[in-house]
Amino acid sequence: MSRVFTIPSSAPFLKTLAHAMLDGHLVPGFAPRGDPLALASATIYLPTRRAGRLFADAMLEAVGGEAVLLPRIVPLGDVDEDALAFSEEAALLAPPQAVAGVHRRIALAGLVARWRDALAEGEGQAMVAAGPAATMALADELGRLFDQMTTAGIAWSRLDDLVPEEHDAYFEISLQFLRIARQAWGAHLEEMGLVDPAERRDALVGAEERRLAALGAGAGPVIAAGSTGSLPTTARLLKAIASLPQGAVVLPGLDLHMEETAFQLLTAEATSAPDHPQFGLAKLLGTLGLERRDVTALATPAPWGREALLSEALRQSETAEQWASLSERLPDAKRAQALAEVRVVKALDPREEALAVALELRDALTKPDMRAALVTHDRDLARRVAAELERFGIAIDDSAGVPLAETQPARLARLVAKTVAEGCAPVPLFALLSQPGLSLDLAPEILAEAVAALELIALRGPRPRSGAAGLAAAVAAFDAAKVHERDPRRRVGEDRQALAADLVARLVPALEPLSALAEAGKVPLADLVAAHIATIESLTAPLDPDANDPAWASLAEALIDIRDGAPAGPAMTLAAYADAISALLADRVVRPRQRGEERIRILGPLEARLVAVDRVVLGGLVEGSWPPETRTDPWLSRPMRAELGLDQPERRIGLAAHDFAQAFGAREVVLTYPDKVGGTQSVPSRFLQRLSTVAGEDLWQAAIARGEAWRQAAARLDDGPRVPRAAQPAPKPPRELRPKKLSVTEVETFLRDPYSIFARHVLALQPLEALDAAPGGAERGSALHDALGAFAKDYPEDLPPDAHAQLLAYGRRAFEKLEVFPAEHAIWWARFERVAAFVVEFERERRASLKRVVAETGGGLPIRLLHSDFQLTGRADRIEIRTDGELNILDYKTGTAPSAKQGATFSPQLPLEAAMAVRGGFRDVPAANVANFLYVELKGGAVAGREKPGVDEKSSAMAMAEDALERLRELLLAFENEEQGYRALAAPQWRGRFGPYDHLARVREWALGAEEGGE
Repeated sequence: MSRVFTIPSSAPFLKTLAHAMLDGHLVPGFAPRGDPLALASATIYLPTRRAGRLFADAMLEAVGGEAVLLPRIVPLGDVDEDALAFSEEAALLAPPQAVAGVHRRIALAGLVARWRDALAEGEGQAMVAAGPAATMALADELGRLFDQMTTAGIAWSRLDDLVPEEHDAYFEISLQFLRIARQAWGAHLEEMGLVDPAERRDALVGAEERRLAALGAGAGPVIAAGSTGSLPTTARLLKAIASLPQGAVVLPGLDLHMEETAFQLLTAEATSAPDHPQFGLAKLLGTLGLERRDVTALATPAPWGREALLSEALRQSETAEQWASLSERLPDAKRAQALAEVRVVKALDPREEALAVALELRDALTKPDMRAALVTHDRDLARRVAAELERFGIAIDDSAGVPLAETQPARLARLVAKTVAEGCAPVPLFALLSQPGLSLDLAPEILAEAVAALELIALRGPRPRSGAAGLAAAVAAFDAAKVHERDPRRRVGEDRQALAADLVARLVPALEPLSALAEAGKVPLADLVAAHIATIESLTAPLDPDANDPAWASLAEALIDIRDGAPAGPAMTLAAYADAISALLADRVVRPRQRGEERIRILGPLEARLVAVDRVVLGGLVEGSWPPETRTDPWLSRPMRAELGLDQPERRIGLAAHDFAQAFGAREVVLTYPDKVGGTQSVPSRFLQRLSTVAGEDLWQAAIARGEAWRQAAARLDDGPRVPRAAQPAPKPPRELRPKKLSVTEVETFLRDPYSIFARHVLALQPLEALDAAPGGAERGSALHDALGAFAKDYPEDLPPDAHAQLLAYGRRAFEKLEVFPAEHAIWWARFERVAAFVVEFERERRASLKRVVAETGGGLPIRLLHSDFQLTGRADRIEIRTDGELNILDYKTGTAPSAKQGATFSPQLPLEAAMAVRGGFRDVPAANVANFLYVELKGGAVAGREKPGVDEKSSAMAMAEDALERLRELLLAFENEEQGYRALAAPQWRGRFGPYDHLARVREWALGAEEGGE
């Protein structure tokens, strides 16, 4: 009689195992209940260290809480069976030791980088993804392939048997690289006296197997439990344990309901089903030389047991015809009993799913002694649930921890490299300066004030020159007095400017270790990592692997490990290193030291195999998450892997299916999935779809109805009192607060959107430019106006003989400040060259009838109202004093100029300037009639420039001027009335185009995209 057992999924695995061990059901003659010393002679192998700790608790509970000497508990693996280690048996093996994981990743990345560079010089440059992150990913897959070959016991010489001509051209190239890489990697390991981790692990497992076989009866009671034997070496160890006189193997969730013929099909060559949950156990029984009937169940399924239901739902496709007789094997009453405590939550989106899960877990805490867990592959869902529980003041233990790359210290580390690599570009620099861990030896409040000042001075708007030196120059050159009175930077006084200067003075030497490598081209990885560490420490504090904050401790440990392994890595530029740092940190996980509420947990599927809970939530049940997407091997094609005897990608589906079946054994099961992910329709997990088919329409809809109550509760949780739809605002400030001065360009805003005038002049709110704002039409227009204005001022009466060359020289000076943006500068300068040619010809034609040109001149016009005087201001691009004494007014436009009709209605800039000019309102321009005003479009395209009339053909310049002034006076008089509100979007020109103050006016709430209005 074999001593191989199984525990059904609906029975608590570790509790059942503890009682069976104590009561003598596992090993003949070994029944230690009542003998507190007997257990110490036994050895038990469990899949993970966590399972070992939980088994110790189960054993203590099984003996009634009394003190007991525990058996020797040995982990078969730590979190994953691919990381097996028997530290207690290491003495059985002589060196070599395993190579450090970081060293291997970096060294293999160096091999991949050299291969990629070689391909880039030949015909295969398009076959391999470039970039440090892609290189690191390929290196990880290469190391995974090395481990798989070692684990499967496949000799590398087998690669020589593959016929490249039968495969894709890419795999011909990759096969050549694999042969070279394995040889080079083997030589490197031999030189260092090390071996691959998988080789070391297999040697340790083999040594343990031989030790047990040699001891025989002397090994005492030896039990292996909870493993599916997915690795060949583990399967051989389980066989050795099962063969011992006092050995026993306990399998998790072996399906005893499946018909024997179907079970045999799982591992048959023609019908092999690696995506089936029982595939691994079927293979293991073959290794043990046993039939399924030789396995004994240690417990009967619980009353709600769903083993038979899952067996039917997850059967392989070759036997799906058995569903036709499903009601005979699984009557409706049994299905109803199995599904009575099953709920299905179909959430609208991931957020609603997370909130529903959090409510389920919170509800478990209201039930005496109930334990609950979320089991999911979706780490985003796990984080969301943990965050939602915080709103109820509940901390939860997440067994998977948090990836180091997603912690705040790692973000700071990435930003340090990115900031220096991008020459202190405003966006990464501002993000870096805003990080909580940054200090620069400044008090937090002083640092915050300095960062705010630097933001206004140098980070908003077009960027300063590259590097910390450019930043320092921008701060030193800043003069608040020269800033336009409406520019928010005017708020930066001398004291705040001094704070910004001090911040930059501290920042420059702090960034120097990395900055020194910015222009050095490719440098050794070790130098980059050392400089990175030095820069981080200059900005924060010395990195300490023993820091109290686990995230900072993990970052310190990771960077030190990377530095130690860096000599084997590839040389790279600082920019490439900034891209690679995330990948270098990707394999680290931070686990908080404080534990959360013990009765609820978040578990990964592997962790959940042996953890007994009363309520389990299986979350994120969509294709691509559960089961996870199959991982395609970038080095070997599917036919290659099959020819070598390596597992196919579908094996991951089978493991996920087994995890699903095991977790489904809890007394209460909640199945959740989002209807949409990222705004697109999700596909429910194939496990859900099969389960719904087997359950039947009525039972499945009942399960959905039970879950719908929790979904609705989640949806209602954030529902507050209904807020009436916002009305179109029209604030009515007192008369004394209303603006007494506007420019002619603001009059159009006043006509179209009075609320913007209210926000700017009454509330004194000025919009901030975006961080690192790329120069746009405003900057291009400003440079063009500066060039034309300076040229006209220096030559007001006659053009110089070399007018075109002179105008280009003025343009170079005006456009010089845009050279920091080479792409925009190149395009705009080419356009200006075409504009310059047009302007010179334009000037020559007009100057014959002109006495003088006055450029960029400002002025004003007082307007008497009922209660106060109003000042209209303006700055004319160009006023021409004609030989007949009359005036022409011109306005340069780099975009599309208004029509004459618009000038007579909502765009009265030139008519109002004409009204000012006729009254002598402009400096250096005598009062005179205005004969004409026109726009000059200077786009610099196929048509470099053109004149556009500003005077309506049915009117005259003077008539339009007086009409515009009268309409402005009527508007001002209307707003002297305190009952007249500053209405938002009174006459918008464009639909769907929003201004800088529309968020304050809540336009999107009442205008539904500003649908009303428009011309």
